[in-house]
Amino acid sequence: MSRDEDSKNDRIRAFDALFTTNHTQIYKLLLPYLEPAIQRQLAVYIKYLELQYTAAYCRQHPFGCMPRECPPDTSRLYHEILPYCSYAERCQAERLIGLLSTVKNAEEVMETARMMKDLFPDGFGDGENSAQDLMQMFQMFSK
Repeated sequence: MSRDEDSKNDRIRAFDALFTTNHTQIYKLLLPYLEPAIQRQLAVYIKYLELQYTAAYCRQHPFGCMPRECPPDTSRLYHEILPYCSYAERCQAERLIGLLSTVKNAEEVMETARMMKDLFPDGFGDGENSAQDLMQMFQMFSK
């Protein structure tokens, strides 16, 4: 498991630990050993206990529940969410990740072009010649 996956799992476990009690966890462990009809009832009861505990916790701590992290870039956030998506959601998210990557690459190319224009003001023209000069530059670096 990668470090990012460990971090993601740690955040999920921290959230679960914050909004449940040890007794609720015990009920969850016992669930598979019970008859199916009792399992269904206990599953609803467990969710009820978690909701009740969460509501009480939020009343006692109105200013937040988990340490706030700096938001990651959008692409990384999509990658963290992917394992929890349906197939259709995953396809859509992967298209968005590809689009974000294309936009990021285009921004990097434009920034490189601006820097090159600043470094070589006579070598980079405006208008039609800019694209041609940029292509020549990339061809030169790819050799």
